[in-house]
Amino acid sequence: MITEATQSDLGGLVPLFRSLNDLHAVHVPDRFHDAASDADLHEVLQDAWHTGSRFLVYRTEGVARGYLKWQMLPEGVAALERPRRTALLDHIWVEPIWRRRGLASRLIDRFERDSAGAGARGWTVRVHAFNAASAALMQRHGARLSVQSFDKSAAPARIGA
Repeated sequence: MITEATQSDLGGLVPLFRSLNDLHAVHVPDRFHDAASDADLHEVLQDAWHTGSRFLVYRTEGVARGYLKWQMLPEGVAALERPRRTALLDHIWVEPIWRRRGLASRLIDRFERDSAGAGARGWTVRVHAFNAASAALMQRHGARLSVQSFDKSAAPARIGA
């Protein structure tokens, strides 16, 4: 069952958030690391909650198996862009054992309904270049490539250095 998370649910999302971050740390180590404590990750989720992010959670037996984090984006500059409200799909994660059951698609479907209800006329998502599965998921839901982003980074700094 998919529900909107309450602030008290955020602690249950920490293991999922850690798994998502660990994936990024493996593939983009110059940007992400996996050294955060559970308390640190919980604080990141709490900060997001307090600044307007919303969380959808898929649970079975009372345990979070997947989640989607989203927020409304500010409208673009009217002198340059057509006025429209857009939602940002910021995170999506489903535990590996629960994949291939349509849970991510159900989370996106619910996100589309909720964000439309909040006034969004579309949504955007950033998908890392290594994540072909996520890109394919977004394309199945009608998203199309609109901007390519290129990063150049120096050697990663050591944590605590």
